[in-house]
Formats: sequence, C-alpha cells, structure tokens
Amino acid sequence: MWHSLLIICVLQQILAVPQLNLPTPQPEIYYNGSPNIATTPAQLRADRDRSQRYGPPYSEDGAGRGSSSDDGLDDFRYGQTYDERMRLGYNYPTPRFNFTDRSDDSPFSNDGQRHRYSNHNYGPSSSSTDRNFNSDNDLNNQNNNARYSDVPFNNQFNYNNNPNNPFNGGNNQFNNNNNPNVEFVGINNRNRFENPYLNNQDRFNLNQGQLDRQRYQQDRRYQQELEKLRNLLVETDQKGSLECTANVAAQWNFETNVNDYTQTEALNAQQRYVEYQRIVAEQSKHINKDLIFDRRLYRQLMLQSEVGPNALPLDVLDRYNRLLNEMLFLYNGASICAYQQPFQCDLHYVPQLKDIMAKSRDWDELQHTWVEYHRKVGRGMRDSYEQLIDVMQEVAYVNNVTNGGEYWYLAYESGNFRQDMDIVWEQIRPLYESLHSYVRRKLRDYYGPDRISRIAPIPSHILGNMYGQSWSNALDILIPYPGRKLIDVTPRMVEQGYTPLLMFQLAEEFFTSINMSAVGPEFYRNSIFEQPLDRRVLCEPSAWDFCSRHDFRVKICTDINQRSLISVHHEMAHIQYFLQYRHLPKVFRNGANPAFHQAVGDAIGLSVSTPKHLQTLGLLQRSLDESSYDINYLFTMAIDKVSTIWPFAFALSLDNWRYDVFSGNANKRVMNCHYWNLREKYSGIKPPVLRSEMDFDLGAKYHIPANIPYIKYFFSTVLQFQIYRRMCLQAGQYVPNDPRKPLHKCDIYRQPAAGNILKQLMAKGASQPWQEVLEETLGEGRLDGSALREYFAPLEEWLRQEALRTNEYVGWNYDGDYCKRSIETAGLQVFGGYYNAATLPAINSLLLLLLLLISSWLCCWAN
Repeated sequence: MWHSLLIICVLQQILAVPQLNLPTPQPEIYYNGSPNIATTPAQLRADRDRSQRYGPPYSEDGAGRGSSSDDGLDDFRYGQTYDERMRLGYNYPTPRFNFTDRSDDSPFSNDGQRHRYSNHNYGPSSSSTDRNFNSDNDLNNQNNNARYSDVPFNNQFNYNNNPNNPFNGGNNQFNNNNNPNVEFVGINNRNRFENPYLNNQDRFNLNQGQLDRQRYQQDRRYQQELEKLRNLLVETDQKGSLECTANVAAQWNFETNVNDYTQTEALNAQQRYVEYQRIVAEQSKHINKDLIFDRRLYRQLMLQSEVGPNALPLDVLDRYNRLLNEMLFLYNGASICAYQQPFQCDLHYVPQLKDIMAKSRDWDELQHTWVEYHRKVGRGMRDSYEQLIDVMQEVAYVNNVTNGGEYWYLAYESGNFRQDMDIVWEQIRPLYESLHSYVRRKLRDYYGPDRISRIAPIPSHILGNMYGQSWSNALDILIPYPGRKLIDVTPRMVEQGYTPLLMFQLAEEFFTSINMSAVGPEFYRNSIFEQPLDRRVLCEPSAWDFCSRHDFRVKICTDINQRSLISVHHEMAHIQYFLQYRHLPKVFRNGANPAFHQAVGDAIGLSVSTPKHLQTLGLLQRSLDESSYDINYLFTMAIDKVSTIWPFAFALSLDNWRYDVFSGNANKRVMNCHYWNLREKYSGIKPPVLRSEMDFDLGAKYHIPANIPYIKYFFSTVLQFQIYRRMCLQAGQYVPNDPRKPLHKCDIYRQPAAGNILKQLMAKGASQPWQEVLEETLGEGRLDGSALREYFAPLEEWLRQEALRTNEYVGWNYDGDYCKRSIETAGLQVFGGYYNAATLPAINSLLLLLLLLISSWLCCWAN
C-alpha cells in the first residue's frame, strides 16, 4: 500500500510543474559592481578589444585573409577606419573647454547664436526628452557690435588652460556664442538625407532661392568671409593631418613592439587625437552652413563636425563608456563548463568554444555549448544594454538626428537606408533560400529528420559557428561533390619557393598591370610582412595610412599558402586606395562610406582567386572545366567568409534589431524575442532551445557589447560584386549570357580598362556621397544585388535542379514559438530541433503509464 502512495505522491509532484529542457541557474556575478569598473588604463587594456583601442585604419580579422579565424576576436572581420572609431566613442578623460562669450555679424555666424549642437538641417530633433526650439530667439540674440577680424582662428578655447588646444590664437569670425538651447533651422531647412538624384535638387543646397544666392555671391564682404572659411579649413586640415600622423605612429609602434611603454604611448596619442577632433567638431558646429553654396566646403564642414558619442557631455560620455566597458568585461571573461564534465569550467570562446562549434558533430554537445555560452554572456549584460539604449538617444541628439536608429545609419547618408537594404535583400533572397534549402537537407540527412524538419528554420547551433552566421566549418557535410577536391595551390607555392616579399611584389605587379600606382621602396622598407624574432607583434592583417600623403604600410604575418596570397592582394588594395585619394583633404581621405574600402579589396580577391589567374601565375597546371569543380568552387565562395552570403541575413537581422530598439520601435521588455523573430524572418534560423526575456542572446555577439555597426558587412559584400562586374565588363572578360565568359571566371589582370574604373572610384574618396560615386564610376546610383546573382547564377541553377530532384521545400515556415516573454508560463516542452513536437499532456500520459508500470512491479515484488 505504501508503495502505491509513494508513487502517487511522486506522480503529483512531477505533473504539477511544467518540464522544460532549459537551463535555470541564476545569472553569475562576474564583477563586484563597483562604480569604478573598467575605468583605469589597466582595466581598459584588459577589457576592450585591441582593434577598438588602437587599431589601424583598415585591420582585418583574417577571415579569408591568411588566418583560420572565421567568427572570433570577434568577427571584427573588416576592421574600421580611425574616423569610424572616433564616431563610436573612446573612453578617456577630457578637459572642459572654456568658450568666450563673443559673437559677430559674419554671414557665417548663425546670426550670433552659439547653440550646442551642429546644424545638420534635419529640422528640430525629437526624442523622449522635451526639447523646445524657438527660432524667434535668433533675432533677440544678435550682437550687431561685433567686429570683423582677418585672422581665421578665434581664441575661444582658452589656450592657457588647455595646453593641448590646436587653435592657438586669433579671432574666429564664424563663432556663435549665445543661447545653447536654440536649434537653428536654416532659411531653407536643407535636408542632408534628400535623394540627390531627384530632378532639380542639389544635395547640399536644396531649394535655394536664386536671387538670394546671387545676392550673397556678389557681396564683397561675403566673398572675403568665404575666403577666410577656406583658409580655416586648410589650416584645420594641416593640423589634423599632423595630429593623425602622430596618433597612427604611436599605434604602429605599439602593435609592432608590444610592451607597457608603447601601450601607454598609444593610449596617450589616441586620447590627444580624439580631443583634437572634439575641438575641431565644436568649432565647425558654430558655422552657419546655410550660407555656404560650395558643396565641397559644405560637405567638409559636415563631416568634420561629426564625432559620434565623443560629442556627448562629459558626464554622459563617461556613462556611455562605462556601460560598454562593463559589457565587454562580461563578454571577455565568460567561461562555461565542458559537456558532461561539470568540474572543467574554464572553457572560453577563444579558443575552446570556437573549436567545439566548428569541429564537433555531436548535437547534444553543440546544444550544451550554445545554451551555456549565451546564458553566461548575455543574461548578465541585459540591464546594461537597456541603459545603453537610453544613452544612444542622447548620442543621436548631439549628432542632430531624431533617434538612435537614425544615428545608426548616419554614415550611409540616406533617409531610407533600411528600406533600401531590404530591397537589396529581396533581390538576393531567391539565391539565399535555395542555398538554405540545400543546407537544411544535408544537415537533416546527417542529424536525422527527428531533429530537423524539411520545412522549418534551421537550429542555429549546428552550422559550425556560435552565431549561425557562417557555414564554412560544416563544409565536410555540405560540399556538393565530395570527390572533387577544391583548388589549393599551397603545395605549388612551397615548391616554387614563394616568400612573403615575393607575394607582395606579385600583388604590386597585379595593380601596375591594370594601370595603377607602384607603391615605392618606402612601403617595403617600413612594412612588416613576417613575425619578427626579437619582439612581439600583433599579427592581424592590416593596412595603415599615416595621414602624411606618402607613408603607407602593411602589417601582416604572412603564411605561404593560397589564403595568404589572396589576403596580400586584399591588403595591397587598401594601399592603392590610400594612394589614389591622397590628394584630398584629410576629412575626405576615406571610403565613400564605411563599406567601400572592404568592397574594393574583396573585388580584387574575386579576380585573384580564379583558376585563370592561378594558371597565369604558374600555380595551376591545367584548367578545371568540369561542372562539378565549378559548383564546388561557387558553393565554397557562397558559404565562405570572403563572399558572406550567409551573413547577409545575419547582418540585416542584427542591425535592424538595433535600429528598432534604438528608435523605440521595439520595446525593451521584448527585445530578445524581437531578435529571434527577425532571425526567423531574414535567415530561416531558430534557437536550439526555447528562449525567454530572461535571456539576452545578442550579448554573445561582440558587436553588441562593443556597440559596433554590422551592416557594412552586408553592404560591402553586395558592392564588391557590382564593382567586379563593372570592371569585367569594361575589360571584356565578362559577356552576359555567354557561357564561355561567365562572371565567376573573370580575371582583370593586365586589363588597364578595369583599373581605370577602379582608379576613378578610389580617387573620389569621401568627397561625394556614395550614391554619386557609384553613379559616376559604375553607372549605377544605388546598391544592387543583381551582380551577385549573376556571379552565382550557375550555382543557383544547380541548386534549383537539386531541389526538384529531391523534392525539397524551398523556404521555411514558422514552426512554433522560439521565445516567450515569461519562460515559466511557456507550457512547452523542447526536444532537439523541434518545438511543440510533443505537448505537455502527451508527456504526462507517458509518465503516468510508466509510473503505473513501476507501481505494479513494486507491488508484485512486495508480495
């Protein structure tokens, strides 16, 4: 009898609580909660990523560039320019500047105003904080007694109190020194985001009255002030170049000789340079841009007045950097226990967890690793990220855009950027869906149909990557023709005695063969191609512009293999970009937007990696014309990091999610579930287990705690094929619809016509909006996914035939809940890759039957 009572009690306890196959421990405490966390230089060195602290203008993470890295360190795939990093913010103590209370009647003085933020002419900013702008104060705050000065700089920054002030004398007639709370709305309220290709529009002088323009341009005093403005910009450019050179030199010294002294010098130099940029930006904001009819001058002022988070008030900037440092502290320190080894709990993302996700084929081990890592990293930083969302609203305000979402896409100069990217995604989506369908079938064949449905999204943990964004590590499962080896010329390179120097000489010869510049002996004398034996060097591939118009270098620890050969050409493409725009002012010496530099380098990589070019170099003996080799080659390109077909969807999901939370379109209380909805929408990916708003899964991705934009990976990948197509068409190496000259076999080597296209695009730098650069060089004024579809057309046709042959479903259907606001009330059981595969009542029935059998057995045993 007592056996039966025991069984009934146990049964009641089991059936009373929903059974969830989910981790439930409380979040760990990773730090002591001190307000001084990560604010000393020593803590910063430990907590912030190297490339964010000091990195060169164009650093690579090695993805496809001579390194085995694919998603780690962490997916800092393409690096950033210094200008981008300054916009992202930098943690340093900055002295307050003392402004004199002076105004004048210069036509560039905004009627004597001294407002706090730049006049980007977006109109009054709206935010959660009530900000009232009263244009009537314009007239009330004029000072008509101000006098003109012939000196272009004003000592409005107290030089005696600020020894680092780059402006050291004179009076600035472009100053606006009165009410800091007045937002100047120009007489014509120019909108920076207007489409420059609509009829009768001038991008920087929209709807200007012709009579007003003529009146100003014919005014002698206006012309005198305009000349002073030009002199001001020239002097700012010269000083900015010197400051930039000193900063880059300090970073170079640190990365090529890592020790405490060079690290301290690098930190100090970066602080000085950021401070200089803040001063220049503040100076530029006090100039009335509505009276500047020269588009080039207007753009120069606009660009140098943008410093991103560094424009925040010092207390808010300190809070911004503290939040980032706290999140990065959690990210960098996260470790988990090994699968089925509860006493081995020192596994970090690099290298252990990254290797497990890449190499393990054990479903349960992969699921354990994914769940535990996301729990450890994400949950602890959710509160900090919610605070960051509020701070990003302030970042948007000081950069004069309406909300954090708009600020996120500010560098792309488009009022409809998100919609534009969605249009491009729809162009690419058929190829992606075909690829997704094929990969899902191969994974289902490997792991079994009980874990992967033929019509559902793919669980993210089995794709060879912690973030489900790269399939290259699962190539052993996915390769279309396993018996057809991929091209690898590494053995031939070793046989022929290739050296790092020879590889760079070949890259230089590639560019001179297409009518571009030689790099000169100084490049070879100053660059580092191999790991020195006498000191420690940070070996991430990177290209460096020392801002002097003649000193350009590369730092890379070159291996003798095919991947490094492509990487060397990629780095040399950055150097060519530096050479082509070196005649421009400092603020224009950059890509037309953050994606251009990378797109150019990858476009060159497409040409260098072709079998035709490898034959030309004598590294490939014969042409491989079999379609199986072609399909394997294109499939590898499609899933590899070089082409990033897969991260298209990931990049869109990631930054569209940030746009939504920064702009308030997505509520903080449901932001984790909103992310998984976007992943399912764009990627056809779902989490391996049910998620909730207790989690913050995006925190496991470095770009989230570091607050680094990700959309440029999408943009640069699409753009590289546009550039490549145009060069191939110009060189006659690609003829549409001609099977003898497909796009994926085009090699532009020794084709000056292709090089001239590239030179024209590079020489413009950032002096024009990227839409105009594309229109004038490629004949296309927008981002266009058709070139990518043309490149992969043979693969797409093969995937279509495969889907027909195997009767595979193309696309995916929503197959259940992936995330719940409250995990305790979810009422769901999670099994493998299916959700709702078995309902709770069914589970309870099985348990009841099992316990009744046990009870009967115990009764028989007792009798």
